[in-house]
Amino acid sequence: MSTGSAPGAYERVRQRVGSIAVGRVTVESRSDAAALALWSLVLLPYGVGDTGLTTVVLELGGFETSPVAQAFVNAAGYAGLVVQKALALGILWGIWRFYPTVGGMSRHPWRLVVPAIAAVRGAHLVLLHLEHVSILV
Repeated sequence: MSTGSAPGAYERVRQRVGSIAVGRVTVESRSDAAALALWSLVLLPYGVGDTGLTTVVLELGGFETSPVAQAFVNAAGYAGLVVQKALALGILWGIWRFYPTVGGMSRHPWRLVVPAIAAVRGAHLVLLHLEHVSILV
């Protein structure tokens, strides 16, 4: 059974019995570096940028279009935005952490989809908020 051309792929598969890993399965360092870079891109634009710029837009007279975020703002003000974003990031991390194996391939490369999509969405939200700030100022 082949799981890819990465060095040691056969050994990693051979060490597994069913879904239980017999030995420590190490992930290639380039995948770890990619995951770290992607999660950094998630935390900066999505976590900090979106939350911070949302508060700026609200202070300038704009409004929150997401009903979920609006419920958090109504319940706890700007602190609610932080709680909502922390919950969203926690859910994303949980999906990333426990993402199942796809087919016979290693689960790790497929997991990078989760932070990649969140990073792209975060960059989109930052650009959208910057446009709103420029209109409201």
